Amino acid sequence: MLKEKCKKWEQKYETVSDDLNFITFFQEMSPKTFAAIEIGSNAVRMIVGELRSSCRLCVLERWSAHLRLGDSVFESGEISEQLFQQLLQTIQGLLSKVHKYSDLKLSITATSAMRSAKNNAETAARIESIVGYPLKILSGTEECQCLADGVKSFLPPSMVLDYPLKQTFLADLGGGSLEISLLKSGKSPSCKNGDYQYSIDIGSLRLRKMVNPENELKSVITEKLLQLDEVLSANPQNRTNLILTGGNAKTFARLYPQVSANLRPENSSTVEAKNWLSMNWTEFECTEQIFQSQSEDEQIEQWKLRPQQTEVFNSALAVFRAIGSKLRTEQLCIPFFGLKESLLLSLVSVVTEKPMEDFTLVLIYGPPKKYKIGA
Repeated sequence: MLKEKCKKWEQKYETVSDDLNFITFFQEMSPKTFAAIEIGSNAVRMIVGELRSSCRLCVLERWSAHLRLGDSVFESGEISEQLFQQLLQTIQGLLSKVHKYSDLKLSITATSAMRSAKNNAETAARIESIVGYPLKILSGTEECQCLADGVKSFLPPSMVLDYPLKQTFLADLGGGSLEISLLKSGKSPSCKNGDYQYSIDIGSLRLRKMVNPENELKSVITEKLLQLDEVLSANPQNRTNLILTGGNAKTFARLYPQVSANLRPENSSTVEAKNWLSMNWTEFECTEQIFQSQSEDEQIEQWKLRPQQTEVFNSALAVFRAIGSKLRTEQLCIPFFGLKESLLLSLVSVVTEKPMEDFTLVLIYGPPKKYKIGA
């Protein structure tokens, strides 16, 4: 594997400073900087990483701008001129943060809100003509695939392919859509991800506009996931694994240790690793009910959530519960990883012409830097 070769090179030249081969090697492997901007329904995010060897990608910075593109698009069906100017200002502001990096490779990608807008092609063309970078609008299938590839390269193989259960699903919830994939099982090499990938127009922002979100949610998920019933009914006694990604999933993972400290049974299966959280489904349900019993004001006071988080948090938890129940989940995993990290890995993979799994992504922790949008 390339990762193993990379480690051997680093060990070989660890204590050598004047070896010509060492100098030549690292000249060939000179660091390159990559940035990925993700235009989501809830926010516009940017992640910056540096390739410090042939296989080690270190995250340098993360930025987030609170521009709820989906709030307007899901109601009006298009991106207004005022909203376009705010989006443009946000992208230009984020680009100004990476001018300091030389040899920068950058991508701009949009998801649910942009693909739902009737004037998305015109918007993408205008942005490209002004900022000089193309804007790619991901289809739902492309978003599913990007996330699946990223998660499989980020998590240890044992968390994805060699779980003791029969199927592992990946569900990513954003402001505008829900992407669900059946990850390829190590015990079922003939299974193709593309056969079981779904992008559903259910997101935390859309749920806020529904009259009875929980009933509508169950109805939509049941209807859209009919094909999965065949997979699940083949062995009705089997339980599944579920990997959750997205901002609300990460918020839950950050709060879970505080909430559940006194609730865990002695036989708890919870594992709190640096890059992910794993627990059994019963523990998730118990903790989720605690959050559901709290008002937005109580969550702000007790858990220090921001108002824009509390507006959608309980709706997101209801989505997770509906998915987990539908998929007969037994074990749940939440990595501190999402679409923007997948997009960064994908960009590096394309530029270097190497598969995503050849790279080790080294994260930084804590909240992202905030970019404030002007009036």
